[in-house]
Amino acid sequence: MTPSTTDGRIGVRAAARPVPGSPAGDACAPLSLAARHIVFKAADGLSVRTILSIESIDLPAGARVAVTGSSGAGKTSLMRVLSGMVRPDTGSVRWGETELTALSEPERDRWRGRFCGFLFQDFGLLDGLTALENVLLPETFHGAVQREARDRAQVLLQRLGVPAGTRAANLSRGEMQRTALARLLMGRPKVIFADEPTASLDEANARRVMTALNEAADKLGAALIVVTHDENIARSLPLRARMHQGRWSWLEGPDAQAAGGL
Repeated sequence: MTPSTTDGRIGVRAAARPVPGSPAGDACAPLSLAARHIVFKAADGLSVRTILSIESIDLPAGARVAVTGSSGAGKTSLMRVLSGMVRPDTGSVRWGETELTALSEPERDRWRGRFCGFLFQDFGLLDGLTALENVLLPETFHGAVQREARDRAQVLLQRLGVPAGTRAANLSRGEMQRTALARLLMGRPKVIFADEPTASLDEANARRVMTALNEAADKLGAALIVVTHDENIARSLPLRARMHQGRWSWLEGPDAQAAGGL
């Protein structure tokens, strides 16, 4: 499990207890998304503000979608709801056969740890550890790191062009983000959430990270949801959606019809 019940950044998979609603023995199956009638509210001073108001979102298994929109449009809140970090006030979120909104918080935590990976612009690395040690950190929560895991981590870092023995504090920003990506991929997630993953990178490193994300999602059969302000990054994904005032609309969707808010 992750150190925090609401922080899925290191993509650790829960290994012990089964996740309610998850088909037994089907952990490798790609997951489709069906979200319905989502309303999410938050306190705003003395009043309550509606952050999300979404009629429906449907993503086929393995879909890759960019989500754009101005600051405050609800993009990050949407990711928190879709990943089960928070439960909406009304509505349902279903990944495959699992309805997240019907699970308790500990059950949602286990589901997220088992199936989700997260990539953020702040990397979440420990400066005093090497790139390899940062990638293997989630494995230490399960006991001694196995040789197979160490070998796989080294292969991932090599493929991403990161020096495994260099401390995180001495890596370039591009290398830091690719180290965070390698750590995410160690968990073999079925849903990848990337929140502004290229915001602090130059153009060349941004392209490299997005290429690696697309290739990883394709290899894993994982859904990939990327929040971005960069239109070039958005256009690198086959599907595009826009958040505006808490509402979702398709720019390039899985079918010809646009889906919007309530």
